Amino acid sequence: MKISVLTIILIPLSLLIGVAASMIGFTAWLIIVPILFVICGFNLYLTIFSSLLVDCGNAFVMTLIALRNHQIDPVRGALLSIFALIWIVAGIALGTTFIPDHENLFRGSSGFVAILIGVVFVIKGLKQKKTTIDHGDSHESLSGLDRPGMENRRIRQILVYPGVALMAFQIGLFGIGGGMGYVLFLMLCLSFPILKATGTAMMMTFFSTLAAASGIYFQIPDGLMVPKTYSLVLMIAGLSMLGTYIGAKVTYSLTERKVRLLIGGIVILAGLIATAQKYVIRYLL
Repeated sequence: MKISVLTIILIPLSLLIGVAASMIGFTAWLIIVPILFVICGFNLYLTIFSSLLVDCGNAFVMTLIALRNHQIDPVRGALLSIFALIWIVAGIALGTTFIPDHENLFRGSSGFVAILIGVVFVIKGLKQKKTTIDHGDSHESLSGLDRPGMENRRIRQILVYPGVALMAFQIGLFGIGGGMGYVLFLMLCLSFPILKATGTAMMMTFFSTLAAASGIYFQIPDGLMVPKTYSLVLMIAGLSMLGTYIGAKVTYSLTERKVRLLIGGIVILAGLIATAQKYVIRYLL
């Protein structure tokens, strides 16, 4: 595929990745890996590094926006980020032997999980009563677990650690940005409101993807990081960061019900695109 054609395809997709990332930490992996690795034949390590770089840029933008809007728990985010680093290093270490022998696993990515998550948010949004939105806080928790019993709360607070460990390990192993997973665990285990969960999760994602990208970079074969490659990766990252900024501006201006519906719609769209790529790739190959 020619670079000019690839650029035309990646411009709208990069913006969409950023918008979805701003709302629930959507990862670029589901879209970037099929295009660069499968269709364009990029080296797998270069592809993973590119995906992590995009996720890292989006997380950085979202973290700054969340800090400015007081929608982040910096202490909890920092502690969980440090905890996650241990599992990221473990994932990278295993990946040095696992990835070369299992490259085919990276050819079958699809967005079914993202679609399912999006559907859940749409259903929650549709069920929400308008009177509750108009007279209540527009950014209350979307998890439905705001006031759990003390015994359940302690259990959930403990479960956040294996959840974060799982997401961090797969970031190091597969290079899949864990923002969406972090968001869900913060909501379900710590009863964070959606905006606070997204802001804190993106802070964690920034440090996680930065660490993972640093480890993956040194595994890229010499001679592959040429100016054209740098330009393409930086273009994707830049446009995606712009999409994150735009998406955050829209999200912070909406009521809870509209946030749910918007998140659901955007994530479903991104998941459908990621899934459709799988069949397009089969047709092209």
